[in-house]
Amino acid sequence: MTAPLRPSDFVGELCVALTHRWKPERRFMVLTAYFDESGTHESAVISAMAGFVGDARQWRKFEKRTGKLFKRFRVDVFHTIDVRRTDKDFEGWKVDRKIEFLDEFQHIINETLQSGVASFISGHDYDYYCGLNWPAKARRDSKYTLLFRACLSQIIDSMVGMPLMNEPRLHIVLESGHTNANDAVRVYEWAKGRLGQSRALAGLTFGSKKDSLPLAAADLFAYTAWGDETGQKPIGTPRKPPKSEASYRGNKFQVVLNRDSLKSLHEQAIVFASDHSSAQSVLQKEQPS
Repeated sequence: MTAPLRPSDFVGELCVALTHRWKPERRFMVLTAYFDESGTHESAVISAMAGFVGDARQWRKFEKRTGKLFKRFRVDVFHTIDVRRTDKDFEGWKVDRKIEFLDEFQHIINETLQSGVASFISGHDYDYYCGLNWPAKARRDSKYTLLFRACLSQIIDSMVGMPLMNEPRLHIVLESGHTNANDAVRVYEWAKGRLGQSRALAGLTFGSKKDSLPLAAADLFAYTAWGDETGQKPIGTPRKPPKSEASYRGNKFQVVLNRDSLKSLHEQAIVFASDHSSAQSVLQKEQPS
């Protein structure tokens, strides 16, 4: 399913909506979202970021079942690209074994987690964004940062719409090591600031797939979604109907960053730069000489 991308301050608007639901006397429920990227290098035709969100109970079920699956197939660290290349833990695997493993893994994801979101941006549209008129102090986001904005927007949107009895709190985990990781922190802290006294955004951390099975799910989604958008050939043809097709609940959302949304983000960046510059000027004037 494709989710609409809100124009201009789309994360900010959703944060405000979430703030209005905040009641400090309510108990809270912690949701955790894990995200990974695929194809965010400079020359990529399509770039993607994707991941899943779930509560503690859902992630426990996922980790228990995934741990058993990995043990059965003798997988220690999962990267989808290693499966395709028959590399590392997947060395010597035949096509049928790859298909069976990936189908079982996706089936577990379908049955245990709340929902997923994938965001996309094309290289041509990112070039358009970069080619817009950027004042000296306006910050031009990387592909990675724009994709994170879109994923964060959709996850917050889903939290706003949840008929929850308990106050939702969202913790986000990204894979460590990306060049633009600090920009994701900046976007997250800005969104957190828009929430005021609400504690709905409960933290952003970084992890590795070696230590985090949920990041393996994000890796599978990001790489598969990127492959679907770029026309990547499938690993092979299943010999029987995939279990994951029967168990899919229609709970994955796609957000495409097109030129209209990128133009709105460009205008927003200019406004932010101007407001920041004005605030700095006021502070300087207020300082005693």
